[in-house]
Amino acid sequence: MGDEIFSNKNLFHASGAVKFGDTVLINGASGGVGLFAIEIANALGCKVIGVAGHETGLSLISQKGAIAISYKDPDFVKKVKVAAGPKGVDFILETTAKNVPKDVEILGKFGRVCLIGAPSHETVDFDMVLMKELTIKGTQATSVTPEQYRIMKAGLDKALEEGSINPIVEKVYTIDQIAQAHNDLMAPRSTAGKLILDLS
Repeated sequence: MGDEIFSNKNLFHASGAVKFGDTVLINGASGGVGLFAIEIANALGCKVIGVAGHETGLSLISQKGAIAISYKDPDFVKKVKVAAGPKGVDFILETTAKNVPKDVEILGKFGRVCLIGAPSHETVDFDMVLMKELTIKGTQATSVTPEQYRIMKAGLDKALEEGSINPIVEKVYTIDQIAQAHNDLMAPRSTAGKLILDLS
């Protein structure tokens, strides 16, 4: 549930929150957080672009109703701009800080980036940030208050019960497979959906 709570927080409660009609780009969209974020953005009435680097992930993104684009495509930026349309991308849920310079290029006027992971040292074109009047925000799961958690969990529980949110499970591990589960989780860009550890 932690990933889902975190996605919910970042899409609903980050500054410049996503609204109906926005074009939302989700980097790392084939993982547990990304796939769930697609469902939230779809429910808000957004056009959603999901980015991944392997065919299994791109297929899952399409199944969730988003436009799937590979970050390995040499025409990646061009394809994102075509998919977004003349207004450009309004909001990017960013899992890797090294993508922020490219995010600045992709975003339209008043666009927002919400960075949720992998901090690093990158050079950003601040002339473009000023010209487009962009917002770049970092956030962490630990900043969720108990009250925010309670409200979001209640909403998510209801959505799960109604079937409007359907998490994709890639693999279930037994307790004796915990080392393999950890290795699979930490392997770069290798998972598509959620990895579950069964403690029963």
